[in-house]
Amino acid sequence: MIDLRMVYPSRYNETRGEELLYSPLALAYVARHTPDHYRITLDDEYVGEKVDAARLKADLVAFSPITPGITRAYELADELRSRGITCVSGGAHVTALQDEALEHFDAVIAGEGEGPWRELLEDFEAGRLRKTYSGRMDVSLDDLGTPRRDLIHENYEYPSVMTSRGCPYHCSFCYLTVFDHRKYRVIPHDTVLADFDAVQDYPVVVVTDENFMGYGEQAVEDRKILLEKMIRRNYGFYWGCQTTVTVADDPELLELMYRSGCRAVFMGFEATDETALKEVNKRQNIGVDYKKAVRTLHDHNIGVIASCILGMDAHDKDYPKRLIRDLQEADADFPRIFLMTAWPGTPLFDRLEKEGRASRDWDRVRKDMPSIQFKHFTHSEIVRARQEILDAFFNVFSVSKKVARWMLKDRSILFLFIRMSFRNRVSERIKQLRRRKQRPVAVRDEPLRQPRETTSTV
Repeated sequence: MIDLRMVYPSRYNETRGEELLYSPLALAYVARHTPDHYRITLDDEYVGEKVDAARLKADLVAFSPITPGITRAYELADELRSRGITCVSGGAHVTALQDEALEHFDAVIAGEGEGPWRELLEDFEAGRLRKTYSGRMDVSLDDLGTPRRDLIHENYEYPSVMTSRGCPYHCSFCYLTVFDHRKYRVIPHDTVLADFDAVQDYPVVVVTDENFMGYGEQAVEDRKILLEKMIRRNYGFYWGCQTTVTVADDPELLELMYRSGCRAVFMGFEATDETALKEVNKRQNIGVDYKKAVRTLHDHNIGVIASCILGMDAHDKDYPKRLIRDLQEADADFPRIFLMTAWPGTPLFDRLEKEGRASRDWDRVRKDMPSIQFKHFTHSEIVRARQEILDAFFNVFSVSKKVARWMLKDRSILFLFIRMSFRNRVSERIKQLRRRKQRPVAVRDEPLRQPRETTSTV
């Protein structure tokens, strides 16, 4: 037997630091494509115990880090390799910065991992491991299979299920833009249903597709067929998903989503003005009436989690107040406010780094902490502005109003909403403490200064 250790590296345990804690699936899927002569152990530092590199025993260690956990992965890999243990990694960060990653790992997988994984293992066993492997993101998912759920840590509150992959959009801030050939593909319905069967005893399930409804009429029709199969299975859990605002344009789809157990959708509003949407290339949202979309979803008894980005160049110091007004008018149930974050390899990162405004202090590159140099805000100002927005929605009056709505409309979402609202306050407190402990960032804590206009007389 070959001992394989899989690791999600993290500086922080997120068990109490996230209001919606659901499981990652990357390593569980890779494990499904691992031959039986490997003995697999999965260490999850997001929610579990810290890995002790000095005591870890394995023949091969596979990491799946996100950007704020990459330096933790580098530390572990450096110590493990010094002991002769082979270390490999995949994910968006190492896909974007392969040369940096190869200073710490023996090999990296760029793109989707399942395709090249068996080839990597064969090369490892034969002693001919290459530096880089590439997994295209336009291949069929017919043989993807279900994730190894026996390896997922028990501390996650909500299980994740994936029904499709891929996004053809090119939003400049999105980490998905680091991957080439991002074709939308669906996982076979029988595979998806088998995965739902595996989590059917949970009260709430999170569907982690980039966009559950897909792109185009053919994709929507496929979703309807899947939803009808879920309805026939009569699952007892409720579920939520991420989808575009255009889901509100199809009442039949919304009806099937509700009947199959969907009670909330996560929507990327990102901004409520056209200039900002153009700035980040979120053109699919231009001209969308958020208020109408939310009202349509509410008519189908589906709640709306509205995701917005704070700190775009187009937004001045008055924008937080305008955003509060716009979200209140739209009547979204649960706002998620993230700070503009430059993930390595994205068009946004490339632009801001050229302007000297991006950070490579990877520990700080998180959506809930300031890491870039903002155009109109200092770091302290942007933190206060974010808190001002959250306070406008997570107060006794606002929460009570939404509780009253769902008590009258549909109580099935009520418990989850109350729980998420409470955890939001807890998680924000934890994030505040983290920010205070962080060392200064590499960019200046002041707004970007604009060139002074001058006039000349001839």
